[in-house]
Amino acid sequence: MTTSIDTSAPPSSVRPRRRPRILVVDETRSERDLYSAHLRGAGYEVQVAADGLEAVARAVARRPDAIVMDVATGQLDGWEVTRRLKAAAATRDIPVIAVSGRDLVQAGERAREAGCVAWLAKPFAPEILRAEVDRQLGQHRPRPRRRGRAGRV
Repeated sequence: MTTSIDTSAPPSSVRPRRRPRILVVDETRSERDLYSAHLRGAGYEVQVAADGLEAVARAVARRPDAIVMDVATGQLDGWEVTRRLKAAAATRDIPVIAVSGRDLVQAGERAREAGCVAWLAKPFAPEILRAEVDRQLGQHRPRPRRRGRAGRV
């Protein structure tokens, strides 16, 4: 007697691969919406934050795989948000891509000093953002999600 094994369905212990999670931080709603729509269309799970304090809270709670950070984010700017995230064990390995429309001469240097992995000068085509996110996620593999306390930032 022979028994056939159905190999068409994966075993129940195999989980489907999750989509990488991107946090988009920009105080301008239209830009948040533009970046988010483009990244969602590229297959990413996207969360948004309108300011630096919200960005820190979301990064700690949700642990995105990458962060797109406008550096002009109100009361807590993107440089300081990045420094705080890089100082905390729970968030230090999340790649941060800085986005800036000001101080373009100094933005690259400030981005490196704060701990950003890249920076983009506004305005840019959404395809440029997608390419940079793809590049960073290729270099920084998404981590499995852990349950429990995220730590303080």
